[in-house]
Amino acid sequence: MPSIELTFTAIDSASHVKLDSIKVMNRTQGGDTVLYWPDTILVLDYTVGITEVSNEKTGLQIFQNYPNPVKDQTTITLYVPEKGKVVIMISDMLGRKLINTDRLLDRGYHSFRFTPGSGRIFFFTAFWQATTSSIKILNSGNGSGLTNLLEYTGSKVTEPQLKRIEATQNFSFSLGDTLLYIGYANGLQSGMLDAPEMSDTLTLQFATNIPCPGIPTVTYEGQVYNTIQIFSQCWLKENLNIGTMILGIYDMQDNGIIEKYCYDNDPANCDEYGGLYQWTEMMQYTTQQGTQGICPDGWHVPTDDEWKILEGVVDSLYGVGDPEWDQLGSRGFDAGLNLKSTNGWNINGNDLFGFSGLPGGYRYNWAGIFSFIGYEGYWWMAKKNYDPNITWFRYLRYNYLSVTRHYDLNWSCGFSVRCIRSPEPTTHFIELTFTAIDSAAYVQLDSLKVMNLTQGGDTTLFWPDTILVLTYEIVANPQKYSRLNRGIDFFPGDELLYIAYIDTLESGMLDAPETSDTLTLQFATNIPCPGTPTVTYEGQVYNTIQIFNQCWLKENLNVGVMIPGTQTMEDNGIIEKYCYDDNPYNCNTYGGLYQWNEMMQYTPTQGVQGICPPGWNIPTDEEWKVLEGAVDSQYGIGDPEWDGLTYRGYDAGKRLKSETGWYSGYNGTDVFGFTARPGGSRNYGGLFFDLEYYARFWPSSEYNDYFAWQRYLGYGLDEIIREWTYYESYGFSVRCLRDNFTP
Repeated sequence: MPSIELTFTAIDSASHVKLDSIKVMNRTQGGDTVLYWPDTILVLDYTVGITEVSNEKTGLQIFQNYPNPVKDQTTITLYVPEKGKVVIMISDMLGRKLINTDRLLDRGYHSFRFTPGSGRIFFFTAFWQATTSSIKILNSGNGSGLTNLLEYTGSKVTEPQLKRIEATQNFSFSLGDTLLYIGYANGLQSGMLDAPEMSDTLTLQFATNIPCPGIPTVTYEGQVYNTIQIFSQCWLKENLNIGTMILGIYDMQDNGIIEKYCYDNDPANCDEYGGLYQWTEMMQYTTQQGTQGICPDGWHVPTDDEWKILEGVVDSLYGVGDPEWDQLGSRGFDAGLNLKSTNGWNINGNDLFGFSGLPGGYRYNWAGIFSFIGYEGYWWMAKKNYDPNITWFRYLRYNYLSVTRHYDLNWSCGFSVRCIRSPEPTTHFIELTFTAIDSAAYVQLDSLKVMNLTQGGDTTLFWPDTILVLTYEIVANPQKYSRLNRGIDFFPGDELLYIAYIDTLESGMLDAPETSDTLTLQFATNIPCPGTPTVTYEGQVYNTIQIFNQCWLKENLNVGVMIPGTQTMEDNGIIEKYCYDDNPYNCNTYGGLYQWNEMMQYTPTQGVQGICPPGWNIPTDEEWKVLEGAVDSQYGIGDPEWDGLTYRGYDAGKRLKSETGWYSGYNGTDVFGFTARPGGSRNYGGLFFDLEYYARFWPSSEYNDYFAWQRYLGYGLDEIIREWTYYESYGFSVRCLRDNFTP
């Protein structure tokens, strides 16, 4: 079982400090644990793979959310029996879809954080393969006018375990969780946020009210900013003052020029208090938490949680991690007094920690009116609120000892900006080793092309180089990717296409790598799939066909109970099929015809099993492209030709069509054994058409809510057509593809 070992130490400037204790809080899942000196090592055990999942759980499960009823946010955990795409829908009592999303999830437990908007009752429903699970969520909060928000917060393949800590208080950990470390020494505390992925030594800083060690000043766009160390956080000591001044009556624009407001349109106020910025301008038109935005390189716009740490370390009553800081409105005892500067306010602060918060006032949204200079100071957070037009902010007031946390002003207001030092990024590697076989015999690759279908870009390996190292960087906020050796970008979750070349042949494979692996590309074709020559499903035997790296059923699917063409298929737990002209003989010859939703078993998730046998799936649009490129004599795998619409390729259609059965002798050559037969179609009105003329197939990829992608082969066509112009209520043929087939 893998583990992460975290070793804690502390310094005051550069001098070692003995920690009294360290509290670790899981900000994603909740729970905390404490280490007491001399124990300064925390070992987090977690599992990968699927072998550790309890055999007692065999189906999709959703556990009741906690807390329920919901006041602000709630956590929902679901269990997925096998890796696959899970569709998640949140609806209200009227059946309206409020959130509809899907995610590829490993086998195991997965957590989501739901923030409800207006409404009292919500239904959280998950669809996985042909199963569905649902829970009811009660909302006791006041979300009137706010947008519903669903965030994925982490996964664990089994219940996680924590070693070396006896004083565990309901603490659990999964990769991707954000942890808050709070170090205590001599009556002081220092806090740090982290999302650990590997063993590390973490140093908590106890120096404060001094320039950041090694970085006393930062020169940025011709201006020198001082820095201030406040325990483990390094801040700019002054509000940011960068950009070209525009008048307060204008909104800022995404025009490549940083713009700022100066209070009362007076540049002298920018010199004294810093500029005022709309949220989108500050963020440079991204919504990613912790982005650099308009801050200097190596610095970023602070998050809501980073402000909570600052507030906790400077307040004399409520410490770091105290629930006080999660509240709205005026919070804390004297954090505001301790952050405010000793001059410039109608009632000054004591600036105990050197933050020197100034009362720069703010610019009120569309009216362009400036208010409260000398009385209040406002600062943006990098975090959006539930409403897309509203975001978190903090403000200090001349007659308040506390700090106010709120989101009740529109992003178009102009607030001050402070920048916080970004942690040094950690570098991660995924090593992919490629090999190839023909049936079971080893073959030597000439070259291998890797294309990133998510971000774009490609790179090529040439024999004898068969190892690709993907390099990416992660910082606490945000996650970033770095340029891969050989020239493409990569970050976990990206879908890659591997194209291997031997002589004049090529084999392709789709993958979304998360760990180092050895990948074998198959060059055998027009043979039964090695080890799986036939598949028996619902009383019928299907042959299989290997076409390079893909293993297909050789015949169209013919499963289910026949219903008349005039009848619409229903989500009734019974697989239904149409037979051309309502004649069962045509199903035996050409396979059944299915509406898209019936084929998918009423989930929109790409690559789902649907009505296919266990271990097989409905091929995606991308998997069809791989097939087309593998069989075409002119346009190879990954060629832009396959991304087009209508007539594509040179002779892929002719090579996939069967050698008999097509109208007027317009048969195919069936070079690769796919044996596509012209089974015709059923339209949305219940009429059948095009038998012996066309073979139409559904991929599992939707174009929108009403149309899905289609492939069809025609009696007079050598090409293969890709379109989305037929409603999902049409009846088309279905072919199945082997799941994650490893030759």
